[in-house]
Amino acid sequence: MDERKRDRIIAYLRARMAEFGITESALAESLAEAPVVNPPPTFTKTNGAQKPSRPMPQLPKLTRSAGEIEPVFRNASGDTWDGMGDMPEWLKRAVHAGQDIEFYRV
Repeated sequence: MDERKRDRIIAYLRARMAEFGITESALAESLAEAPVVNPPPTFTKTNGAQKPSRPMPQLPKLTRSAGEIEPVFRNASGDTWDGMGDMPEWLKRAVHAGQDIEFYRV
């Protein structure tokens, strides 16, 4: 990031902090108390295509039971997947974006 862009961002953040009455010491205290969050996985270019730096997680082997099949994974929109067949696009996108597949387990 170049120096001018950095200075503009800092000025913007200071203006927003003043607007909401946030002091630098209050911000420092809040950051000190905040839990550490791991950054999302980095992407590397391979032959012009972007690929996640970690492999896709392996799904558990599920057995089909007689009758109706219960969904194993569900997102906030109500889309479901029973774990059989190809992984649906909504779940592929979430996993590739760094979300843990277990987050969607029912």
